[in-house]
Amino acid sequence: MNIEKFIAARQPVWNQLEHMLQQAEDSDRTLTMEELRELVQLYRRACSDLNAARSYTANPELLGQLNQLTGRAYRFVYQAGNEKPVLGAFVKLVKSEIPATFRRERLFIAAAAGAMLLGIIVGMIAVLIDPANGPRLIPDEFFTEKPSERVAKIEKEDERIDSVEKAMFFGASLYTHNIRVSFLAFSLGALTFIGGLWLLFYNGVIFGAIATMYALDGVTTFFFAWVGPHGALELPAIVFGGAAGLVMGRAFLTPGDLSRGASLRRALPSVWRMMIAAALTLILAGLIEGSFSQFSSRMVPYSLKIAVAVLLFVALMAYLFVKQLSAQE
Repeated sequence: MNIEKFIAARQPVWNQLEHMLQQAEDSDRTLTMEELRELVQLYRRACSDLNAARSYTANPELLGQLNQLTGRAYRFVYQAGNEKPVLGAFVKLVKSEIPATFRRERLFIAAAAGAMLLGIIVGMIAVLIDPANGPRLIPDEFFTEKPSERVAKIEKEDERIDSVEKAMFFGASLYTHNIRVSFLAFSLGALTFIGGLWLLFYNGVIFGAIATMYALDGVTTFFFAWVGPHGALELPAIVFGGAAGLVMGRAFLTPGDLSRGASLRRALPSVWRMMIAAALTLILAGLIEGSFSQFSSRMVPYSLKIAVAVLLFVALMAYLFVKQLSAQE
């Protein structure tokens, strides 16, 4: 190869790349996508020229020039490619990617919700058949006194949450616990599939038994006003965590024609979006449970708390599953 002719033919490309790099480095503005594509094309052509030059010459001046040029372009291109606006990416995630994922994985979410709903029904029936089953099914930390006695105490005593500090501390402890439960449901679903469904069923049994104990003791309205505002988010979020585990478990345990690694890689985007949605929902539920849910009827009427619970649940379901309310996939 004639080096002089090679340099003469390729020099305009190198000069153009040099010019674009200089402009980009000297300017405060961000390159447009079109400019970035052009710079990438010039960079690739310069890399190809460097490989060709190495094959035909040991000229240190030429190789040094091309090495320096491609090195500058490499640093700029890959730095620019990784500089994604965090806020914009988060908005896109919440606005369109999470709802699209939930609609796509709705069968797994339905399976997880079905397991919890079946547990609720079983817990209710068990207590209706024999109220003594309530204390047997409900862990001690959730059942320390008769529901009516607890309601009377809450309505007579001072408000449990009377400062922002108490609300924040109580809420933090609650959503930390709930995130742990959701992650356990996810882990059991991912590793065993059946284990995740069983945990959701078991939590449903506890909830159904507690609700029925309150109903039999004549304080049904209090129960739904007390649990509803945060439960409208908390219970679905635990279901979401379990459903994400089922998606991962399907990929891990039954990869089909794909390798296990390829199957997991294909499922991972859906899984992490569902887990992010579950975590964000649980944080909001914890904040509500640590404040609004704790107010007695002297502070907030039961009817208002129940209305808020219904509104939160409907809004969550509409956001995740009603396509018209989400960005296009």
